Amino acid sequence: MTEGEEIKTKNKRISLAGYSQFLNPEMIVNQLEIVPGMEIAHFGCGSGFFTFPLVKKVGEEGMVFALDILENKLDLIKSRVKAEGLKNVFTKQVNLENKNGSGLGNESVDWVIMVNMLHQNEKKSRIISEAKRVLKEKGKILLIDWSTDGPLGPSAKVRVSKEDLIKIIRKNGLGISGEIDTGNFCFGMILTK
Repeated sequence: MTEGEEIKTKNKRISLAGYSQFLNPEMIVNQLEIVPGMEIAHFGCGSGFFTFPLVKKVGEEGMVFALDILENKLDLIKSRVKAEGLKNVFTKQVNLENKNGSGLGNESVDWVIMVNMLHQNEKKSRIISEAKRVLKEKGKILLIDWSTDGPLGPSAKVRVSKEDLIKIIRKNGLGISGEIDTGNFCFGMILTK
């Protein structure tokens, strides 16, 4: 898709002029302070759009925990892991809305990555709390979700505003150390313990 192109939604055509930048996992991961040997929990990993750039960044000494509620998405990751002979990816079917839902230990990871997944969950605060629980003392969270005013993405009814997420973040005792460039359709924040 190129800038100036149009997309067709249910009821109308939308020009993409000015909306040329979609999520680019490599670009986003390269903005993060991730070094070889780190351990990362990828909450709501889906089919691994961000998982594999993270795997590359942590190197063979590191580990990425790919966690999702949908087994069929995890199967896609497992297939690619096997095909590429990777040893530093652990997949697990989880429900992050449950207490200790990731199954990871307290203060066990350097980063938690959450990309476009909170809008799909009822218990957003519980997921943020779980991310905080598994995060090491100086660890960080990357939180990306859909902008409330963009023409692409889920229904406006399910999107979560940045302001509402900030309230949930603060309620859980996390700080916001900065924002990152995520393109034209999403916003991204770095959270700290």
